[in-house]
Amino acid sequence: MKNILDAIVNISIIEDLTINEITFGNNRANNMGEGLESFIKDAFTNTFLEDDKNIRLKKYNEVFSYQGSKNNPPDLMLKNGDALEIKKVESLTTDLQLNSSYPKAKLFSNSTLINNHCKKSEEWTEKDFIYTIGHIPKGTNKLSSLWFVYGSIYAADENCYISVKNSLTEGLEKKPDINFSETNEIGRVNFVDPLKITNLRVRGMWLLQPPYKVFKHIHNYSNDGKFQCFLLIPEDKYYKLPKDSRDRIEGLTIISIEDVKVENPNNPADLINIKFITYKQT
Repeated sequence: MKNILDAIVNISIIEDLTINEITFGNNRANNMGEGLESFIKDAFTNTFLEDDKNIRLKKYNEVFSYQGSKNNPPDLMLKNGDALEIKKVESLTTDLQLNSSYPKAKLFSNSTLINNHCKKSEEWTEKDFIYTIGHIPKGTNKLSSLWFVYGSIYAADENCYISVKNSLTEGLEKKPDINFSETNEIGRVNFVDPLKITNLRVRGMWLLQPPYKVFKHIHNYSNDGKFQCFLLIPEDKYYKLPKDSRDRIEGLTIISIEDVKVENPNNPADLINIKFITYKQT
């Protein structure tokens, strides 16, 4: 079973950090995002240098149970492992756009936000969730930094977000002059005009502060570095990963592992022990 530690080790071995644009479509930003997703797949399967597409696809199939869709989370699921949401940013300080999908500490198979292909991709009920943020400065195709942050130290329990959505929905439902329909979004207002031919979708646009800001008190990001990779993983999760993966990453002097504490997203007065793992190319 491949895991996040294997991916970090594989990334530390390569020299070429070029993110190739995917050649379909006209939107460069989206195409570069697709290229970042391919980079992450290669990190878990160690296929950076594999030119044979058939071999790469076979390895992807061996490692991933689900490879995502544009409109539903997650972007990737490891077989019997974690789920990943991948975001490309051009600035380290830009908020992550989650659209109608609120932040997630975990991914659940009964979520209304995921599709049936994801639900049925393997036997599962709950997965740890990794936010994966790749910083590709505007006008370049070079990966400047890569952040892996486990949702359990980044997002509150889902009730925190659902309660806000429900409050907004209930407010619309109580309006006597509004024909309201409930959806997976905030809601839908029907028949807005006298001809009853106009409807209004009320959507949420969830924005999440980037890890560069949220964890500024623990990271030592260098503006002069060629490439920097950070992993923030709960200590208990770290010790649940295979020992051979832990031994391998702990044996590399180019990778640093620190014990630090971060605030619990559900109760900032409570501190969570995490492993802060860093790899840098200078």
